[in-house]
Amino acid sequence: MNRIDRLTAIILLLQRGKRTAGEIAQRFEVSRRTIQRDIDALCEMGIPIAADLGASGGYTLPPDYSLPPLALTLHEALLLRLALSSLSQLGELPFKQERESLLAKVQTLLPQREAENLDQLSQTLSFDIPPRPYPTPFLDQLLESAHTKQWVTVTYRSEQGISEQTLLPMHVRTEAGLWYCEAYSYERKATRVYRVDRFLEVRATPSPPPLEHPVPSIAHVHPSFPEVHIHLTARGVLRLDREPHLAKRLQHKEDGEASLIMHLQPEEYDWLVRLLLSLGTDAKVLAPEELRLHVQQAAQEIACHYSEL
Repeated sequence: MNRIDRLTAIILLLQRGKRTAGEIAQRFEVSRRTIQRDIDALCEMGIPIAADLGASGGYTLPPDYSLPPLALTLHEALLLRLALSSLSQLGELPFKQERESLLAKVQTLLPQREAENLDQLSQTLSFDIPPRPYPTPFLDQLLESAHTKQWVTVTYRSEQGISEQTLLPMHVRTEAGLWYCEAYSYERKATRVYRVDRFLEVRATPSPPPLEHPVPSIAHVHPSFPEVHIHLTARGVLRLDREPHLAKRLQHKEDGEASLIMHLQPEEYDWLVRLLLSLGTDAKVLAPEELRLHVQQAAQEIACHYSEL
């Protein structure tokens, strides 16, 4: 990192709170003397950095201080445009107006010649997200509920039918063009992952009675759930790439095969069984026995279905 970039980075770091010279030096892997010279240079440039002495001292910036608009390099602008443009491929998107405004600002931060280069370079690289024609009218509300820890009463449509649930949204994510909401279900006393486009109604509700057990923070990894152990052939590993949230949990072997080990609540075995059936003999459940029986039963039902004339 050159000195100009480091000076800018120091300002950005101090905007997040007080830092000592030692902390800043460790962050940028330079000496404390170098940081002290950098601070002096910033002060000479008119940056209002204050030095607090004593055991709890350090460098600070006024809370209302902000940097003037930063110039972007061509590649920085390209990365921003790619990220924002790829998001626009999603059928529904939170902060849509803000995304469009930011995209316009990226363009204005570049000189005219660089803006033309950006247009040309953008035509050589793109991120494709599968188009999904499913409306998600409650996306913003679920995102806000996850942020504020607001309980909601929902009407949800799943393969088992329509249900009423009381949920605490915890995390919203997108994957393969679909939006998902990880939420704790008060009725089921478990964390579930819900397809956002399958919510028929979402409304804020008062917090239910206190929970007997803490809400698990991350679905599929809570230690109270049974451990699932699946062996995959090399071909099975390649085929599982289409499921990125599972592929990242693979424990690879030198021969190309792998083990998939995770904690999963039994209520979610159904979708995993369907996935395993699609992998055929390239996947084999080693544990738990309950999941093995689910796969066997599903395979037998398919065999019986096709044996009928």
